[in-house]
Amino acid sequence: MNIPDVFSDIDPISQSDGPEPACAITYTPEFVEAHDYLRAVLKADERSERAFALTTICLKFNPANYTCWHFRRRCLVSLCTPTDSDARATVDVERIDTDLEFADKLGGTNPKNYQLWYHRRALLEIRFKGDERIQVAQKELGYVDKILGDDNKNYHAWSHRQWIIRTINQPQLWSAEIEYSHSKILLDPRNNSAWNQRWFATHEGEIAANSGMKLGKLSFEKAEEEANYAVCGAQVDPFNESPWRYLIGVLMEQCRWVQREEGADDKDKVNGLLRDCVAKIKDMNDSPTEDYPAGPCVSLMSALVDLLETVGDKTSLEEAKNMMGELVVEDPVRRKYWHKRQSTVLVLLGKVSE
Repeated sequence: MNIPDVFSDIDPISQSDGPEPACAITYTPEFVEAHDYLRAVLKADERSERAFALTTICLKFNPANYTCWHFRRRCLVSLCTPTDSDARATVDVERIDTDLEFADKLGGTNPKNYQLWYHRRALLEIRFKGDERIQVAQKELGYVDKILGDDNKNYHAWSHRQWIIRTINQPQLWSAEIEYSHSKILLDPRNNSAWNQRWFATHEGEIAANSGMKLGKLSFEKAEEEANYAVCGAQVDPFNESPWRYLIGVLMEQCRWVQREEGADDKDKVNGLLRDCVAKIKDMNDSPTEDYPAGPCVSLMSALVDLLETVGDKTSLEEAKNMMGELVVEDPVRRKYWHKRQSTVLVLLGKVSE
């Protein structure tokens, strides 16, 4: 595309850096030419095929130009609207899909470019209104998987994935996402993003399964399943903080819920699950493996202290206090924190004794 020839009826507008720029940026002549014409097109608000093609050129120079992305979407909307002002706008599916491919190519070298991800979302909001929304969503999830294959902790990719599943809100996608997060955890047990995705899929999937009613927690059966999953994950690598935090989150959520309820049966079941997890963790602490020989594991001890304090009887609190004393030595970075926790447990022990 020869820009001056295509825009021969428009006068380019140069970038104004002031009379004495402190640090002028040296652009290539091609970059300057393209953006001078883009400024002119923006001023005229010309949403035409040639303006759309110009945004392609400018974005190849700078894929992070959010003004250019915004104008490109405005061009797309105008080009997908019939000339009859009374007619309803139609969706040019082929054109939108082509633009998704364009964003994909630019994203290859810019996987954390916020503007690219937002552009994809804006296009998909249109595509999701059609009859093929689930197929489109599955294709987009495949694209996200490709990005995560290069960087399995790409925040933008995980966030985009959550938006897709939440927007489509179909049972098969929620179930599949639990399995997907599991596959990523198997690939890298220390991938905290994958653990977070499992939390998202289990919790929001539970809400979706109950017709949008926000329960505030997992069912006990699901919580038991997730707690056992986290314990198994911790057994793979007790020094990995991710499964411990996941376990604490699941159990604390159940405990907080039963405190608000009067169901004795539920309370007994949750207490039983809590004590069962404590027993398993103690067994891990007392049973070194070939991969993880005997020795203090701060992550395990910290999780055990939290759960023992939650159990709350005198024996458990005594164990928690003693373990905090060990953590004062083994976790010097948080020495003051563990001293403070010890004083809190001593207060609780006084109340239990009374």
